[in-house]
Amino acid sequence: MPKLPRPSLTQAVLLLALAVIGYFAFVAVGGTLLSHRVNEEEQDLRQEVVALQQDQATLEAIREFLWTDEYVEGVARRMLGLVRGGESLIIVVPSVTATPALEEDARDFRQRRWWEELYIP
Repeated sequence: MPKLPRPSLTQAVLLLALAVIGYFAFVAVGGTLLSHRVNEEEQDLRQEVVALQQDQATLEAIREFLWTDEYVEGVARRMLGLVRGGESLIIVVPSVTATPALEEDARDFRQRRWWEELYIP
């Protein structure tokens, strides 16, 4: 088996220097990429914070409105049917008569097939 030539001290130092330079280059590029990712994430989080602050302000305004006397009175009148003293409650009952035009349209629709309804004007 032939003997391999032994590297000189200069070659060993150059090889070690190249390895150290390569390592530092790798760390610098990795650090730059990591810094870029962190900055992007920070920007996204700042935008999310602004959006959440706007949502919070909207919800606070709604909450304040829900505690106003006007809103409470409106709910009492509409949903609970309450009236103030001296007022009379009038309930309007809608009529249940169907119009003839709607009945004709319904009859025509029932007689047509679904694909005719979709594709024939």
